[in-house]
Amino acid sequence: MPQCQTPLRLYYGREEDICSIIDVSQQEKQVRVYHYTKDVMCRAFGKIEAPTYEQYEAFLESRCFPKSRDKMKLMLEELNLPFYDPLMIIEKTEGRMADDDFWLRVERNQTW
Repeated sequence: MPQCQTPLRLYYGREEDICSIIDVSQQEKQVRVYHYTKDVMCRAFGKIEAPTYEQYEAFLESRCFPKSRDKMKLMLEELNLPFYDPLMIIEKTEGRMADDDFWLRVERNQTW
């Protein structure tokens, strides 16, 4: 496992397996991904080896309920969140969705 060189690391997995590790510098808007499976259907960004920051943001949004969802404010209240932020939602829900076995875990590097 590569040493984390960024303030934020996300582990993307399915069931018990880690499929991808995503290192992110939000300040510099840089993303680096390490894949641990050859199955592109299980990778965080599919076939994309070097995602852009915008692709990373879209990926986060894909792992939480949509901003336009009916009764979104109630869902945010349930999660004890003040506003819609995909990363904060994922930190609470682990990016789990009802229709698949994937998850996301967020690790913040305290040395940054």
